Amino acid sequence: MNTTLRKMARSMRFALLGLVSLALAQQVQAQNEALRKGKLPNGLTYYIYNDGSTPGVAQFYLYQNVGAVNEDDNQIGLAHALEHLAFNATDNFPGGVMAFLKANALTEFEAFTGVDDTKYAVHNVPTNNQQLMGKMFLLLKDWCHGIKLLPADVEKERGIIMEEWRRREGIDRRITDSTARVMYNYSKYAYRNVIGNEARIRAFSAKDLRKFYDTWYRPRHQFVAIIGDVDLDQTERTIKATLSALPAKPTPYDLEFRLIGDNSEPLFMQFVDKENKSASFGLYQRIRLANNRNDDEAVKNFLFTSMFNTLAPRRFARLKNADEETFIAASVSLSPLVRGFAQVAWDVVPYANKAQQAMEQLLNVRAAMANGGFSKQEFEAEKGKMYQGMKEALEASGLGTPDNVFGLMKQNFVYGTPITDFRQQIQRNIEVLVEQEVEDFNTWIAKLFTPNNLAFITYERTPGELNITQTNFLTALANSEKPQVAMAQDNSTPTKLDLSHIVAGKIVSEKPIAKLAAKEWKLSNGARVIYKYLPQAKGKVFFSATAPGGKAAVSPQQLPNYTAMRNQLMQTGVGGYNRNQLASWLQGKELDLTMSPGDYSDDLSGSMDVSQADNFFGYLNLILSRHNFSPSVFSKYIQRSKYLYANRATEGMEAAQDSIRQLLFPPSEANPVENEAFFDRMQFDELPSQFFAHFGNAARFTYFIVGDMPEAQAKNIATRYLASLKGDPNQTLPVPTAMNFASKEPVIKRRFNVDMQGDMAEIEISFANKQRLSDKEQAALEVMRSILETKAFDEIREKEQLSYTIGVSANYTSQPETSETLSIHLSTARQNVDKAVAKVYALLEEVSQGKFTADQFKQAVVPLAVDEQSPASPELATNPSLWMATLGVYAQTGETITPEESAAVEPVFSTLTPADVMAVATKLLNNAVKREIVVQAIAHEGKLT
Repeated sequence: MNTTLRKMARSMRFALLGLVSLALAQQVQAQNEALRKGKLPNGLTYYIYNDGSTPGVAQFYLYQNVGAVNEDDNQIGLAHALEHLAFNATDNFPGGVMAFLKANALTEFEAFTGVDDTKYAVHNVPTNNQQLMGKMFLLLKDWCHGIKLLPADVEKERGIIMEEWRRREGIDRRITDSTARVMYNYSKYAYRNVIGNEARIRAFSAKDLRKFYDTWYRPRHQFVAIIGDVDLDQTERTIKATLSALPAKPTPYDLEFRLIGDNSEPLFMQFVDKENKSASFGLYQRIRLANNRNDDEAVKNFLFTSMFNTLAPRRFARLKNADEETFIAASVSLSPLVRGFAQVAWDVVPYANKAQQAMEQLLNVRAAMANGGFSKQEFEAEKGKMYQGMKEALEASGLGTPDNVFGLMKQNFVYGTPITDFRQQIQRNIEVLVEQEVEDFNTWIAKLFTPNNLAFITYERTPGELNITQTNFLTALANSEKPQVAMAQDNSTPTKLDLSHIVAGKIVSEKPIAKLAAKEWKLSNGARVIYKYLPQAKGKVFFSATAPGGKAAVSPQQLPNYTAMRNQLMQTGVGGYNRNQLASWLQGKELDLTMSPGDYSDDLSGSMDVSQADNFFGYLNLILSRHNFSPSVFSKYIQRSKYLYANRATEGMEAAQDSIRQLLFPPSEANPVENEAFFDRMQFDELPSQFFAHFGNAARFTYFIVGDMPEAQAKNIATRYLASLKGDPNQTLPVPTAMNFASKEPVIKRRFNVDMQGDMAEIEISFANKQRLSDKEQAALEVMRSILETKAFDEIREKEQLSYTIGVSANYTSQPETSETLSIHLSTARQNVDKAVAKVYALLEEVSQGKFTADQFKQAVVPLAVDEQSPASPELATNPSLWMATLGVYAQTGETITPEESAAVEPVFSTLTPADVMAVATKLLNNAVKREIVVQAIAHEGKLT
């Protein structure tokens, strides 16, 4: 584009954006009329915002611009301890803030202490309770400077903090505390971990807390925010009347606490701990942020950071695709560090005996980004995605959730950033984004990767495990300025796939499927093709292939090898092409191809433009006949799998879910735990035979071609690309067996106490039976589910307010074996678990006894009855997905049922009676296998911290 055209295009863009901005500005003006900011004579800042979100409630916040970094060396941990004491006795709540909150059913509150600041919040305070609202302003006042710090309260909280410290004490805490020295260049941040250490926790006194509290908890460092359904004038008067009495005592100058000096030479550290789960290393670069939170440069930094975090990790993916990576796992990200700083973090887990090579590979990738950046094609593709995403986000209105608004208020308080409507912010982001070019992005990256403020850390179980010294690192860093191999290159990207191996086969028999207007062809290799010409697909062709088999046809002895084969599908390319070459060849082609081995079948599916049919089926032929397996990629897969198993969660919700799975589906030879022993049983030499057994034998498969492809072209495709595949009609898989690994215990009831934030509990109650249900009974089961869900919502949530969310699901299957299940899931507060569980059983009993109203029955039945009697859509006859399903039924059963006939079922819902619902409930629940699982948070005195 010449200069004149470029200027014209830019002017047109800004003209259009200007029109949108004008409309948004009018909305913003209206929005900001609901926002008020002020400052009291004592220095306390306040914000009031009627966000129009939830009527009848308000959120109360206190922000303290004080954190662990404000502590002296003999005060470590006191900022966090004060947060705990804030829920005890205060001037206006001598019985304790916690008692006040619980007595008034204010169960949603939180507190957080970080290295830079502290936050308190109470959520969903009913605004129609004027007495309670008045007390909330007193609570904010006390949190500002009215905590009593009584010795008895201090001793109580000391015990709680010690338990918190014990839970946090472990390898992760030791890593954080130790590596902070080089991360923060031995600044004050390096020695402030918020919670403190055991000695200080045991030693601090009420007097120590009072000194820290009186020094720092002052109006100059604080703001309060009330967000919600409030009257701005009345709220402002109350703030002034209540909080103006806080003393305006000066505080020490604190900016030097947050200084981190530059280090021109990289810092080096070896962290050795026997509990390190795997040997790894990281390169960390501290980035000083300019205080320009209110200009286009800041917007550009935000946009480029997002773009970097998407594009940069792909450099490691390209190495892996080319089978050139020397690492099990590698990551890179740019994220906030502490106030005024961000960090680029590169973390790598090297393969065994490859640490030096992996370090060099990381440094070479980094240098390549600094010196060459990213291609225009990469940049423009990501820019387009960001632009489209922001355009869609413009549908949002207002300033977001209350917590989002609080975040904007914090930015305003700390940096002076104006509080603007989110839509206005997004519009501004778009305006800046459209003006950026790849040269701007690459220049930004080059400035990011300076030689300053680097830290390199090795994480080892024994000294010298990685065999990387400081000299090794510095030498590799210097050499990386002119990397030999910065990233996998695709200099030999094919313009056309080599398909010279193909020898076309034949169609040996042909059978018309008259009712379906389709054709069935038998191929010379034993495969079957079912073809349907569907011009309404308008240039698109849909493909699928299926054969009985899957995991259910694998013997327990071969399960490890089958699992490895599934994982290695398409991991090393095909026909001599690596994944990067194939990705480049596929670029711009409308091809979609998926291999999806299932539990009971081996499947493939895909779609293409008809003009790309030869490319699609040639690619498919190459995959099925020239699939590559690489010993090195296999070895890396084994190492990576063992690493992930060794680093699996051992606490929290994820660990609880793993325990639940093993409880409900006990490990066995046919249902093994995928642990180190399982991975050790995998054999590379078995992968080709597993692949051929499941995908390589065309004689097992039925192929489906549906779409806007003429018959002559379809026959040519079938004979050239499908009939040429290897087929052995004598080779078969074992008959799939039902994969039912559920525990045989008739009743399982278990509660898991999990260390997680909040006071929540998750409840899952389920029933399973093996009764065959008629069509009418299946319909009654769905009606029963709907009635139960309605009753649970009305009774448990709305009337008794025991649950946050409720879901009821019912399912019936006849293949491979008959089963029906009913599951009820609740989220509730931990203290409500017993009541909620009892209520669920009571409701189930009521439904099975027919104790539901006529309106509840009608509400469940009518929509289903109306739906089943609605005339079939005329699009049924032209829907490719429905035709795929229809032809699949024919292939499996020989039945010729058109999509229209399938939709034209005999009415059943309209014939149901309450007695039918009672009967199916009784049939399902009698002698059913019952499961009652509860996962609940460990009690933490009701406070989030």
